[in-house]
Amino acid sequence: MKYFKTNQLLILSLLIIGFMLMMSNTSFSLSFRKGFPAPAFTLKNIDEKIFNLEDYKDKQKLLILYFCNNENEDSICGIEEFTKYFEEHIIEEKYQVIMINTRKDLKEEDIKLIKEFWEKKGINFSILLDAQSEVSNLYNIEMIPTTIFLDKNLVVKRIYPGLLSKQQSLMFQYMSYFLGAEKKESEKKEKKADDGCNGGVCDPPPGY
Repeated sequence: MKYFKTNQLLILSLLIIGFMLMMSNTSFSLSFRKGFPAPAFTLKNIDEKIFNLEDYKDKQKLLILYFCNNENEDSICGIEEFTKYFEEHIIEEKYQVIMINTRKDLKEEDIKLIKEFWEKKGINFSILLDAQSEVSNLYNIEMIPTTIFLDKNLVVKRIYPGLLSKQQSLMFQYMSYFLGAEKKESEKKEKKADDGCNGGVCDPPPGY
């Protein structure tokens, strides 16, 4: 009888260990990492419509997720830099910019103010509301703003936490290469005659 109970305990222990390993592997496969598929998610946008990340697969060459907060000065500066970049460049490939507002516990009047705030700034990108931090936690967001680049298969290509001048320069260089972007003629005239690029297209940034 004692031998039977010992076997039962051993089998139960093995089952528990196996289950824990399975859960660990599942969590690991779903974690947010560069070079792997981005975790799927759905969120409501600022107009109460549902956004599903999976719907954007194969729809554009580059999908940009911009985690931000309209009360954060760096978030405002960062998205204004994006707007300026797209205004100054001719873009060959399709792209999408999705802003994910991380302000918590939003009320109806807060959402209205957020919408008005960005409209006054002339920002027309889609805005999602992550008021419960579900997606921020899923993507391990620790700093605002954080910019994430996904390719057409929704694989994570680049992660840019914070707003650093050198990092911003590399980010826009990568965008230009990835999207086949060129400066508009009026912008080119302001550049030096020899900027080290060939026909307005620079070599890929380090790490491409």
